[in-house]
Amino acid sequence: MNLVNKEKLSVAFVAPGSIGHTVKWINGLADRGIDVTLITQHKVVSKIHPEVSVVYLPFGGGKGYILNAFALKKVIKALSPNIINVHYASGYGTLALLSGIKPYILSVWGSDVYEFPYQSKFKHWLIKKSLKNAKRIASTSYAMAQQVNTILSSIELEIAITPFGVNLSNFVKTKAPFTGDIITVGIVKRLEHKYGIDLLIEGFALAKTQLKSVTKHQGIELKLMIVGDGSLEDKLKHIADVHDVLSQTNFVGAVDNLQVSQYINEMDIFVVPSRIESFGVAAIEALACERPCIVANTGGLPEVITNGTTGIVVDSESAQAVANAIVYCIDNKAEAIKMGKKGRASVMEQYTEGAALDAMINLYHQFDQQNGN
Repeated sequence: MNLVNKEKLSVAFVAPGSIGHTVKWINGLADRGIDVTLITQHKVVSKIHPEVSVVYLPFGGGKGYILNAFALKKVIKALSPNIINVHYASGYGTLALLSGIKPYILSVWGSDVYEFPYQSKFKHWLIKKSLKNAKRIASTSYAMAQQVNTILSSIELEIAITPFGVNLSNFVKTKAPFTGDIITVGIVKRLEHKYGIDLLIEGFALAKTQLKSVTKHQGIELKLMIVGDGSLEDKLKHIADVHDVLSQTNFVGAVDNLQVSQYINEMDIFVVPSRIESFGVAAIEALACERPCIVANTGGLPEVITNGTTGIVVDSESAQAVANAIVYCIDNKAEAIKMGKKGRASVMEQYTEGAALDAMINLYHQFDQQNGN
């Protein structure tokens, strides 16, 4: 049942304003005519919709999730919104719990349920408390919804699925894969352990060795492009050096989101070997650019990539599996190109920004009706 076009809603969006996904959500909701107020303790650095109101909470940092409790309750009371949507269970979820605001939807994002609860018994207790305090929980993927139920020791809880969407005007093929003299394997991700960039580097090195041993491939020049910054940059450069691929590896660094499509279009094969992945935004952005994708069998990645149709799903924690998939794409370029084309079609069908907004707004209307507004 599509409830998207019902009466106008007012939404208090309690979330980190410094993160691009937050800005995408609030701008998209405002475009749909929803009255949105962003309540945040993080400075908004991206351009936001002129109709979005921003309320900054007085305290920042980790202590802000405790000290801002009274301020948040006061703001919510003054706004009296139809919907309160709290994003990120470990930070703003704690703040919502302490403030006493109710009822609200809690949207989980990834590390808040995959990593934070396992850092200590107290943190596990806190996340469980935050999840239980929410009237409704939303997740970007079914895999993460299952993770939430694992934390709650429950298999009955219905969790709404509200995936992230891609702007198909920004993410589009501008250069066909496998048309140059060089084959470029790449990724756009933060340089952190959970994203498995080390596995990509090792897999790339193994693929290079495998291709050298096959006569028909000996003339192929391979390049590796890694777009993003993070705490492991020096370590990853060392790994590339140890595996003798540093000279073939371009560590681009961080780029603006509007430039991501440009870099994806310089890649022929896109690889996401993550150890933890709540959804798979990078993969669907690459699919939108018609790139064949190789992803680990982790979290939400197998939900966005259909193995053998829109990409290749490989065993997690396996550099050899990554290498084999890279070689397969090079051996079967026509099939890899077809995977990329089918990938864009799947994004158009399931993961557009419009479809993501439909899912979120439908949830809002259902929640509003359930609470008698």
